[in-house]
Order: sequence, then C-alpha cells, then structure tokens
Amino acid sequence: MNSAFHPLGEFIRGAIVLNPETFRAIESLPNADQIAFSVLLLAGLSQAIGQSIILFINRVKPLRFLLTLLIAAILFVFSYGFWVMSVWLVDRIVFGHTVSYSTISHALGLAAAPQILSFLIALPYFGVPIQVVLSLWSLLAFVRGFAAVTDVDAWQAFWCGILGWFVLQVMQRTIGRPIAALGQWLKVSTAGTNLVTDLPGLERLLETGLSESRLPSERNSQ
Repeated sequence: MNSAFHPLGEFIRGAIVLNPETFRAIESLPNADQIAFSVLLLAGLSQAIGQSIILFINRVKPLRFLLTLLIAAILFVFSYGFWVMSVWLVDRIVFGHTVSYSTISHALGLAAAPQILSFLIALPYFGVPIQVVLSLWSLLAFVRGFAAVTDVDAWQAFWCGILGWFVLQVMQRTIGRPIAALGQWLKVSTAGTNLVTDLPGLERLLETGLSESRLPSERNSQ
C-alpha cells in the first residue's frame, strides 16, 4: 500500500481488520488528509442513515431529507476534529509526546472505518448494542494504528483515546455548547421542521400519522 492510487476501499478494509500497515501506509501519502476525511464522511453518512427513522417520523420532505443526511455527516466529521484536538492535548500534556496533529488526525480518521457499518443501528432491539460494539471497534483501531505510526505503546495509545474522548465530552458541555447549538440549528433549518427526537414525542407523531391515515379510509367506508 505504498501508492497514492490505492482505492479508498483498501484503506477502509485495512482499518476494519486492524492492520497496522494500513495506518503506516497513509502517513506516506500526499493525499492522506483526503483519505481520512473520506472515511469520516462515509462513517458520518452511515450513522445519519441509521438514525434517519427520526426524519421519516418527522415527515421531512425527500430533498430536505437527503440534505439533512449530508449535514449530519459533515457535523460528524467536524466533531472528530475536536476529538483529534483533545487527543493531541492529552498526548502532549499527560504523556509528554510530540506527535503531530496530522498524524493523530489520520489515525483517528482511519479508525472511524468500523463506523461505516453504523447504518445497522437502525435494527430494532440490536441498534444500541451494535453502536457500542462499533465504538469499541473504532477505539481498538485507533489504539492499533496510533501505536503503529508512533513510538507510543498500546496502553498509552489507549489512554490517549479514552482521555481524549473524556476531554471532548467536557468541551462539548462547556465551551462547545454554542457550536452544538449551531449544529442543531443547521439540521433543523435543513429539515425544514422542528425535529422531534425524544421517544414520547416520536410516539405521539406516529400516533398522529396513523390517525390521519385512517381518516380517509373511514370516510370512504361511510
């Protein structure tokens, strides 16, 4: 995998099977940023598709539906940018390493490859377990890849990922709140309706939709 012309699929497969050579190979490519971005975008789009039942229930129109999926995928990529920053800070402050920001972004980007299967979270009953498995899978991919391209050992890579994720959660709930609000506004604006996402609200929307669908048939029967 030393050529810049290897298909994106090879990098995705290599990251999914936790092949350290895949993570080493991307560091030698001039288009490494584009590859990492593409993997993240596909993962974000897959996750958005897995959660698209919410858009169906909210009766989002087809074109707005597709645009909302794209916005959700872009926001997913953006959130990973903050995780990269968090891991970079932890790696420097806690472990005293000098790993470059780009190296971390490539490792985390490729490590998102298992998330391309996130569309499976739409499966009833299995959605949450699948989401947990995919998250752990991505963490293992990052640990494997980060250790492969740096002098960081596996345990340090693991804690970089975990502590970086924790820092990310703190940032999202403090200084990141305006950004989160902006992201929600973008999704709502693109969908063209005030999206209901809580379970009771979704149940009410479903009941309303079923009631409305029965009314024409009841009128016809009369």
